[in-house]
Amino acid sequence: MKILFASTPASGHINPMFAIGQMLVAAGHEVVGLSANAMRDRIEAVGATFRAFPKDADFDLRNVLAVYPELANIPPGIEMSLFYSERVLIDPMRAQHEGLLQVLRDFPADVIIADNFLCGVMPMLLGQPRSERPPIVLCGTMFLHSRRDDGAPNFAGLPPASNEAEREEYAAISKEHDRVLYEPVRHYLNDRLADLGVGPLSTNVFHALVVLPDAYLQLTVPSFEFPRQDLPDSVHFVGTLPIIPNQAPLPPWAHELDGSRKVVMVTQGTVNNFDFRQLVVPTLEALANEPDVLVVVTAGGRSIDDIPGPIPGNARLASYLPFEWLLPKVDAFVTNDSTRDATAFIFV
Repeated sequence: MKILFASTPASGHINPMFAIGQMLVAAGHEVVGLSANAMRDRIEAVGATFRAFPKDADFDLRNVLAVYPELANIPPGIEMSLFYSERVLIDPMRAQHEGLLQVLRDFPADVIIADNFLCGVMPMLLGQPRSERPPIVLCGTMFLHSRRDDGAPNFAGLPPASNEAEREEYAAISKEHDRVLYEPVRHYLNDRLADLGVGPLSTNVFHALVVLPDAYLQLTVPSFEFPRQDLPDSVHFVGTLPIIPNQAPLPPWAHELDGSRKVVMVTQGTVNNFDFRQLVVPTLEALANEPDVLVVVTAGGRSIDDIPGPIPGNARLASYLPFEWLLPKVDAFVTNDSTRDATAFIFV
């Protein structure tokens, strides 16, 4: 088969696509990978042919602040969520779409496989009959962001509702959430879809990216998600992908994770990691006086010198870490969602 895989050039979204590309090449398929030029070496390393997005989508989101310096002055919360949704997610849509069409002109793909935030597929999904385009499969590289059964908005960090009173409370929260975030983003998206001669969209963009594709492969298992009984027909849980080994070296302090101390890992991921004072620094400060705890920090690709000091004696820092080595040794994982100030504690 001829397979086109495409991805936004953000580490958390494209890394799973490398694994998919590698599996497809190993299975004997002819694979083309479409993303930013910054991802050329990684795409070619899995054996796929590289193609670049047009310039308006050809940027390296591994350093999001270099692409969008104004983010440094936007506080976490709704304003930042609007910025990410409109500027980072939607604005590249036209160029991504043009890139897909350019590849398809000389590479008639049997299927398009993309990450869950590639809005460039939306003009095809909304504007072309299924008979006139390849099937489009999106891959869920994060939590499942279709509508929740309990009515709570996604990206708000709310636990599953346990009773009717909580569901009523969530309905009120969701109404306000729609007003200040989803509805402005939907209107913003519909204006740009209209410029491409398609649309409008009647639901929020995050739900649409789950229900519109011909298939949506959620790269996890149902028990890792919010409880859902009424899943969209597009959703298929496929479990985790195999990790491509040796993507990051072991740190010089690897031998210290020998089980003698509890290990707490903290990271702000690869997107919202331009201000480590939001989560990394408070976690380091909170655990600084715990002699039986080792705090491991990964800077999501940024230099560890960007983490403000003083650095406690029980902290160990790295720009990137091989998770296939690290996670089995971790007792607690402290992280944040990508655009808001919610914090998650995952105990493993």
